[in-house]
Amino acid sequence: MAEDTSKRDDAEQTEQPPSKVERFITKYSAFLGSFVIGVAGLVATSIWQWKQSDIAQRQSANQQKLAEIKADNDWRIERAEILSKNLSVLSSHGSDSAEQRYGVLLSLTRGNILDPELAVSYALELGKDNPGYMRSVLASTDKKDYTQLLHAFALTCMQHYGVAKNVDICKDDAASERSDEIAQLVMDEQQAANAQNKPGPVSLLTNENQVQQNAAKVAWLFEPYLTDLYERRQFNDITRFESSSPGAHLVSALDLATARTGEFVTADEARSLAKFHTDQRHWLASYLFGRTCDADCKKHVLDVMVSVYGEAQGDYDETLVQLLLRPRAEVGNAVGRLHQRILWCQVDTDDLADLRDHVFVRVLNEASAGHAAAPTVLDDVLSLLAISPEPSEAAAKTAYELALDKVKAAHPAEYQKSYVARRVTAERERKDPPPVMKRLIFCNAADLQTAPGLPNSGVE
Repeated sequence: MAEDTSKRDDAEQTEQPPSKVERFITKYSAFLGSFVIGVAGLVATSIWQWKQSDIAQRQSANQQKLAEIKADNDWRIERAEILSKNLSVLSSHGSDSAEQRYGVLLSLTRGNILDPELAVSYALELGKDNPGYMRSVLASTDKKDYTQLLHAFALTCMQHYGVAKNVDICKDDAASERSDEIAQLVMDEQQAANAQNKPGPVSLLTNENQVQQNAAKVAWLFEPYLTDLYERRQFNDITRFESSSPGAHLVSALDLATARTGEFVTADEARSLAKFHTDQRHWLASYLFGRTCDADCKKHVLDVMVSVYGEAQGDYDETLVQLLLRPRAEVGNAVGRLHQRILWCQVDTDDLADLRDHVFVRVLNEASAGHAAAPTVLDDVLSLLAISPEPSEAAAKTAYELALDKVKAAHPAEYQKSYVARRVTAERERKDPPPVMKRLIFCNAADLQTAPGLPNSGVE
């Protein structure tokens, strides 16, 4: 009996009442089944709708892209038809068709029908007949490549050599008006770029090596702009230009050395301008003898300095003296170029006289006094004096002869070889130059007469 009672108690303890969750599931099983199926259906519907929306968006994007491609192709066809109708006009040459070409080019450019590179090419060709029309078209051309303008910019003999003679190499000076208009355009567009805080044409000067190789060209291209800033005393804009790149600073230093306007100024302004030119001179000297300006760079920079030597009013004297006193390995290319220009009379007569009296004679005195690089310096400067005319003014003649007498007494062999013998050789070569030099030699050539399109001077 006791055993039956124990078993009944164990059974009662084993049987537990159902939990609330179990009772809820049992009671509402149908509802829960419907709810789960509903949620699953809602999720599936949402996924399907999202996929349909994504597909619709992709189809819309593809249709829009196809429409854009079709519109672009239609525009290309239309442009090609427009260009084909005007090609005969654009391809014509001569002043008779200049006005017609100008009208067509201006219309096509403003309508963005011409590619910028093609528009600039046609405009530069038009500039051969009418530089003013060319400038108008170029001003209307967006996104033009300023490198094209630099290639078309041509130096006159006055700009290149500081003197213009009636020789073959100066026959292209008739195209100077086109180059002047290009330089004026660069000035206008650089001013506009400054106002919009954009680089503008100064971007041409980013590559320092290219600036060095084309020092004369880029200096004259930016000369109107920099001279205008100097005359209006816009020194902040000059600083902004120079800080854009080392190449820009080099161009500024070369241009502003000749920007003295000579007007009457107050004492304070005179001191300010004197400091400005001193700073420019010191920067140019440090750059010329710095690590980024190699022997070839020195040659090109010297070429510019000699061509505008007179206009620099002595600012180049100290730099040129220091250059000639440096070792031949460093300045050999520059000295060789200077020798060539003087030998073929490619230096203004007055400038050469000042170079002789203020630079060559001074270098000769220092070299004969035992300068560190004396052997090669002495040979170089004696050669330069040998191909330069002797001074006629009393004081200059006395200083010249005293310097030569010191060399003659201390270095008779060098004096005989580098001065006397080369003077005779130079006279013979000038009378009978090598065939390759006949179109470049300015000796005994008449001055180039001023004519339409020819400058009166190298610096205005």
